[in-house]
Amino acid sequence: MRQPLGGTPLMVRSGGTSSRCAADQHWTLDLRRHQQFRYIHATQEVEFGTGLSMAALLRQLQAFDRAIPIGLSGLPGSGFVLTGGMGPLSRTQGLAIDHITKVEGVWGSGAPFTLNAEQAQLEPSNAAAWRGLLGAAPFLAVVTKLRLRTHAVSELRLRRGWINPSELPAVIALAEQWPESCSLQWTWGEMLEIYAVDCGPPSTPSPSLQALDPFLKACSGGGVQQVRDQLDLPAFGQYGMQTTTNAAPSGATRSHSEVLGRLGPVLTDQAEALIEQLERHMRQRPHPACRISAQQLGGATARIDPDRTAFVHRDAQWKPWITASWTPGDVEGRWRSLAWMERVNDDLRASCPGVHLAQLHDHLRGHQQELSEAFGSWLPELRHLKSNLDPEAKLPPL
Repeated sequence: MRQPLGGTPLMVRSGGTSSRCAADQHWTLDLRRHQQFRYIHATQEVEFGTGLSMAALLRQLQAFDRAIPIGLSGLPGSGFVLTGGMGPLSRTQGLAIDHITKVEGVWGSGAPFTLNAEQAQLEPSNAAAWRGLLGAAPFLAVVTKLRLRTHAVSELRLRRGWINPSELPAVIALAEQWPESCSLQWTWGEMLEIYAVDCGPPSTPSPSLQALDPFLKACSGGGVQQVRDQLDLPAFGQYGMQTTTNAAPSGATRSHSEVLGRLGPVLTDQAEALIEQLERHMRQRPHPACRISAQQLGGATARIDPDRTAFVHRDAQWKPWITASWTPGDVEGRWRSLAWMERVNDDLRASCPGVHLAQLHDHLRGHQQELSEAFGSWLPELRHLKSNLDPEAKLPPL
């Protein structure tokens, strides 16, 4: 970090699932050798190197019957944690960043650091840096090691299947009445798949998944499945295909993509009009892999003070995201898909005004507006923090 770079920003690769792990005329810092793992029995925390994928981390934690909440895939690395970390268990257990207790790495200036939650509370000078690391770390530092609180592994219940797009508003309204132990995810590609998870106690399962009977009763295999833990959840968006969470479908066509995530409140009153808009966009999608998806938030994610982390949208109940895809090497196809993503984004903005920067888009038009919608009134303070910690702007710009 102290050496001059031929091109900035520096690209950083952990899990390798982001479009900004590499770029022409830029250096990539590959963290895959940071594979350390240590479970701390006394505090039930895990300390690990940021080269581990979420699946690899959970597999090692299984030996201790512990886990952290991950997303809908085990493929991402620590970028998933550092940019928020949302998944099917978020409503019960909170965001991944809410579990962080210690961070090690190197600031953009080249200065190494170790910072923990206690230091942030006791020393005001560290409070801003700590907040920045919890949700905006890619702009400030290269993180090499994390320590997180863990939870006991718990059995899950899953229900998934295809529905008609016209039924989605009713399913959303139903999910917005569910207890925190249940969450709804949906993804709309060739077909519209719903994916509902209940992480409540097995002894008292919620009737919420059974309430999906009117929508899934005609769907083959649409019953409730018992799942041992997060790693055993089937792949999201691939219902009816024989595949696992960490494997692509056999014969899948390779594509490149960009993903843009938004955040918003309950949708009940707006859902029908919004889904009609999205259905028009889906009819016009320029590539078969373009899709629109969403996952449910709220519950534990909303009980954290917005000023505590860089994730300021604590009132968000939904995170919809848009996947723009194209065939590798198809320059015109790329621009068509990105233009489609922008149009969908414009229609989502009214009902979902916030942005979740799970992927960085400093190379795309609209980056500045995304930053404003992601960090809100805290953005000037974040920019000031970056000027101190990354004065030569070697990391992604703000």
